[in-house]
Amino acid sequence: MEWHIITSSKGGVGKTLLTLLLTARHLELDQTPLVIDLNAMNADSGALLVEGVPQVPDPKYELSITIEHPRAAEETEQLGSENIIVQRANSFYRGKEPIPYAVGWPSNPYNLYRPSLFADFLCTIKGNLGRIQKEMGLEIKTVIIDTNYHFCNIFSQHKGYYKRYNDELKDDTITCWFLWVYRQLENLLDKKVGSDKLYKSANMIETHLKRDDNHACLMHVITPVSLISSQVVVQPQKTKEDTTERWPILSLLFTSEKKGKEQKRKQELVVEGLDKIEKVEKGNYKSFMDWITDLANAHTVLQVPSDEQKKDGKKDEDKLEGGVFLKTLIKALEDERPMNVIPLWDYHPNLQRYTDKYAKDPLANLMKYEIYESLKKLLQ
Repeated sequence: MEWHIITSSKGGVGKTLLTLLLTARHLELDQTPLVIDLNAMNADSGALLVEGVPQVPDPKYELSITIEHPRAAEETEQLGSENIIVQRANSFYRGKEPIPYAVGWPSNPYNLYRPSLFADFLCTIKGNLGRIQKEMGLEIKTVIIDTNYHFCNIFSQHKGYYKRYNDELKDDTITCWFLWVYRQLENLLDKKVGSDKLYKSANMIETHLKRDDNHACLMHVITPVSLISSQVVVQPQKTKEDTTERWPILSLLFTSEKKGKEQKRKQELVVEGLDKIEKVEKGNYKSFMDWITDLANAHTVLQVPSDEQKKDGKKDEDKLEGGVFLKTLIKALEDERPMNVIPLWDYHPNLQRYTDKYAKDPLANLMKYEIYESLKKLLQ
């Protein structure tokens, strides 16, 4: 079994978009996925994929799975959801032929999972896959989980919590995807409260979830949405002057119009610098600590004023918002891109509305955008 668990340090930075991209990719590879939406805030991916309100599934395909957490029953406060609702869905990206997959969500999305309960949750899903496949006529090969968590919330810094990962799940491939935001690096470099716990949790993930030399158990994802303030609306402009005048923040992350054959792609925007990383030589897996070290070294180099800056006496304007993070990323990846670092450089204004819960066949639509092609190339 393959497991893909989507996490980030805050909401609104693209977890649902990444979930949809991975779902589309596995469908294209004929690896039928079960997509589970644990995002209590929005339930976006679940609502999108079933093209309606997920809490009212088609009775023909409804299946309720009882989730039992033995340890939770002993706690003062019950944690974890009691049931997962699973429904069959279809995409028509190949034309008239429906390509089936499954979508699930908690009956009570507001309950929380601690590290021990999350391991129980995965094992319970795995134990019910046979039933799901039989009753829905699907051969599930992949489970993709859209969470509302930082990976430290569901993966402990203590090895005692990894018993079930090393027992029932030892033959499974488990990948944790972490979406970075522009202030994350600053917090780590300044050694803010909690950074040591983050390092320890990342180390535990890499110690207990890494299965072989080719398995990237902890993936680092950077998206255009996560590089800029959530208050900024990115729109295509004809010139750099137009863009920077209306959206000053984009003077730091200036995006240029990408030309293409299709009208949709003509409006796509490219984060300058990140697009070149796609062509950089792909390297081996890089541990979390080594990745942070690379970022820290790149950040240090950028703090040294250039001869031109010394001569002009100019200050580094990139101290604002996401500019420093973007330049640090580009500097750290200029020679080699670790296989577990995924910079998605492409953006399209229509993606601002991708969480419209009544979008028709979002997977088929998403496959038309350059961001999907970019992800495919980076994962090769």
